[in-house]
Amino acid sequence: MEGGTSKHYMPEETAFFQRLEARHRRGRLGLLFNYFSVTAAALALVALFFNVANEAFGTIAVVNTIEPEKLTNGRPMDALNNDELATILAENVRGRLRVLIRNSISTVSIHDFTSASVAEIVGDPHVDPAIAGELLKDISAAQQADLLAKYADRGTLRNLVLEEVVEQQVVASFPLVDAIFNFDSVKAQIEGPILQDFRRRKRLDDAEVTVIRFHSWLHNEFLTTPMSSTPALAGVRSALIGSIGLMTVVVVVALPIGVGAAIYLEEYAHHGFINRLIETNVRNLAGVPSIIYGMLGLAIFVRALAPFTSGLIFHYNFDAPTVGTVIERIAPAFEGAIAYDGAAIHSDPELVDVATVERIVDTFVFFGTPSLAMGGNSDPREISHALAEALKIAVKIEPVRADEDYDIEVRGDYYRFDVAADAAISDDTFDALMASLVRINSFAPNGRTLVSAGLTLVLLILPIIIINAQEAIRAVPITIREASYGLGATRLQTIWNQVLPAALPGIMTGTILSVSRAVGETAPLIVVGAATFLVTDPTSPFSQFTAMPIQIYQWTARPQGQFANIAAAAIIVLLVLMLTLNAAAIILRNRYSIRF
Repeated sequence: MEGGTSKHYMPEETAFFQRLEARHRRGRLGLLFNYFSVTAAALALVALFFNVANEAFGTIAVVNTIEPEKLTNGRPMDALNNDELATILAENVRGRLRVLIRNSISTVSIHDFTSASVAEIVGDPHVDPAIAGELLKDISAAQQADLLAKYADRGTLRNLVLEEVVEQQVVASFPLVDAIFNFDSVKAQIEGPILQDFRRRKRLDDAEVTVIRFHSWLHNEFLTTPMSSTPALAGVRSALIGSIGLMTVVVVVALPIGVGAAIYLEEYAHHGFINRLIETNVRNLAGVPSIIYGMLGLAIFVRALAPFTSGLIFHYNFDAPTVGTVIERIAPAFEGAIAYDGAAIHSDPELVDVATVERIVDTFVFFGTPSLAMGGNSDPREISHALAEALKIAVKIEPVRADEDYDIEVRGDYYRFDVAADAAISDDTFDALMASLVRINSFAPNGRTLVSAGLTLVLLILPIIIINAQEAIRAVPITIREASYGLGATRLQTIWNQVLPAALPGIMTGTILSVSRAVGETAPLIVVGAATFLVTDPTSPFSQFTAMPIQIYQWTARPQGQFANIAAAAIIVLLVLMLTLNAAAIILRNRYSIRF
């Protein structure tokens, strides 16, 4: 009571119930909106999974140019052993047998293949001594077939027979819905216009559809088979190994750096203007488009740090050529004119002439990219001018024209000496020339490797890991730190033994979710140079690579309908991989989380 009047803090009964009903009405609208949002999201997911499953399973029509029974004397293909399958290949593919060996069992790079011995190609020093030191082209077709039978698995040989000899083709594929509800119409369409069109294109009047059957594009061999130009025989093994390799690089590099940065920002840095500026920039970096990180990775890891990311700095020839490997590779072609002992290049003056030098320079340019102006990414014409200037100083040859002492001209992407073929070149002059080539044409390494892509993805997810780790460390009560300090522990001991174990579940959850995002990225990998068609598996961090998103992107860009089917199967594999990572994050969070 104040001044004879009273204040009413509660509304009258009628107004109270009106306001209460209005709040309930708003609550029901909010709940209805939540139900609508969850239902729309669920329907979108169902539509996604239905569309993918509809493409990954269905009906196919298979046509064989040669019936397998004619090759196997009536026996089923799956009953043949490796020797029998390799014999069929040797009898039918002829000159392509070496190509099949290169693509299926070779352990050397494509550039080394023609000059490598049989033992080097198969990667086995205990191979038959009679052929171990021979070039592949110098052994018989039967011996080449024996190599395939011994070093290729049966599934690979079976697919090679189907692809190269039987020429098995999937001429039509229909989605799952049509296979279930419209099978008669599908069969009539296959046996009518589709088969006629195939006969016309292949000029095979007697070609018949050997089988019309239900087919799952997702099967065991799909996971263990490399890429192929034939959709029915293609798999994701190389892409899957590449994705796992990228995940390994990302975790090994990003986790310690991200956690270390979070510990510094939360436990050591003074919470002033500089610290707030750093945290703001970290949060802004988390929203930068992924293709920007791809461009940054291209500039830093692929170009600037190419000697490291290619493995050349470690003096080991993973995939990048070096002067020594190039000399060893080309020496047989010059019949003893040049040699390399690991430290110096040697020449025989009686066997070296201008024609030999021309071939040497051309070979250098072919096998190695010189690094003169832009870290191994120079334009060949710009390189040619710099090389010409260096060779003018290193070599003196009889003038080509009265007003010029020396002339080099670029024809295409190659250097060529425009001098008389019989001009004499002394041993000292040749050594000076080779020294110039070694110095200028440094064989800039190819930085488009697995480690470059992994480090680019590290840049992409590092801000997310730092933010998640900060939140996890911040959630640890201050009382734990104070109790540790009270027992005499140092700050480092407190962080290592108390704070980190308590924050570890949150840190690991955030890291796994970040890695699952990186696994699905495509744009950065395209920019840094992931291969779109790769039939060999990456064997080291410095190998060429491809990844699941790149493989899916490449398949969906193909005009053939069957590639859309295997792309759908690859999408299922990628989704399973990402869902597995997310499930692992949930399990870690629930199992090891600490309630404060």
